[in-house]
Amino acid sequence: MTETRNESTQSTAECGLRERKRRETRLRIEDCATALILEHGFHQVTIDEICEKAEVSRRTFFNYFDSKDQVAAGRGVPPIPADDLEAFATTDSTNIIRDILDYIGKAVDTDPDSALRLSPDRATSLTIRERRRRIVLETPELSAAGMRRFDALAGDILAAITAFLTRFPEHRHLPDVTVHQESLQLTGLIRTALATGGLLHREQPELTKWEVLTHAGRHMTALAANYSHGWD
Repeated sequence: MTETRNESTQSTAECGLRERKRRETRLRIEDCATALILEHGFHQVTIDEICEKAEVSRRTFFNYFDSKDQVAAGRGVPPIPADDLEAFATTDSTNIIRDILDYIGKAVDTDPDSALRLSPDRATSLTIRERRRRIVLETPELSAAGMRRFDALAGDILAAITAFLTRFPEHRHLPDVTVHQESLQLTGLIRTALATGGLLHREQPELTKWEVLTHAGRHMTALAANYSHGWD
């Protein structure tokens, strides 16, 4: 029994060490890539130059990133898997906006490749985030690609909310518009929280993505409620 326990402990330690080395390698590539691109420009830097600076092979680079675009801009908000979209569409909820923002925040916070709390070097990760923000602002095609991914995510959310309100009409709040129109407005609220949450809390890097989106969603819907009168 003792021998088995020791073997299990050793195996766990080895897995932990491998995972840390993997994260360190990924962070080194991100650090070198974003520094080079910010200095020289996105189009002037090659993957080979990134690999040379990070001291990794092209094969290693592509084990971590799909393209130069991805290492330059990051992955952004991850897409929601089809099974989870189906769960949102078919599970009763008193607040679908809260639930979707809650899901996205926790997905980012538990992703070993993007969660700040899992970074082997928090300060470097924060530096990379700021570099990426500047790189995207300076590179129109990266900004456009990010918007397309954002639009695709919003489209998936819209479909899930439409199905949800169709299945649970008792949760509708705008009886004078169609289900699709109400779903569009709910999706718009989620998009706004996703788009503005990070901007509103840029000076609070200690906050998790879940905390950022929870604050943004709560404040946004509370503010909107105060502007609901006087339209007639």
